[in-house]
Amino acid sequence: MTSKINVLLVDDSRTVLAQLERILGDIEDVAIVGLARNGAAAIRMTNESMPDLVLMDIVMPGLDGLSALRTIKSMHPEIRIAMVSSVSGDATKAEEAFKLGACQVLGKPFDVDLIESLIENVRKECLGTAAESK
Repeated sequence: MTSKINVLLVDDSRTVLAQLERILGDIEDVAIVGLARNGAAAIRMTNESMPDLVLMDIVMPGLDGLSALRTIKSMHPEIRIAMVSSVSGDATKAEEAFKLGACQVLGKPFDVDLIESLIENVRKECLGTAAESK
């Protein structure tokens, strides 16, 4: 039996959130535990749901993704965070995301194979951690 991978989605665009929900809905044993529209909501919802993975946009109004990444990683270093950036996005923001602890930076439009690979890597890490603690 495989455990579900709990994912929190964070993006200021309802269209992007819906697109990610569709993509992840087609991947076996993935549960979306919440949708957030900004960094502050992402931090609050991460604390409430403790997801295995946060998939978060870098550029959002208010508290942006990099600031939320920094805060979430300081409180919960074990949570994996993948950032989302537009294809024309600034490469320095992607570099900063990795320095702050992001496990991956995904481009828009989404490559479904990369998202599936990301979920599989998180699944292996979660199952490996669970097996080690027994």
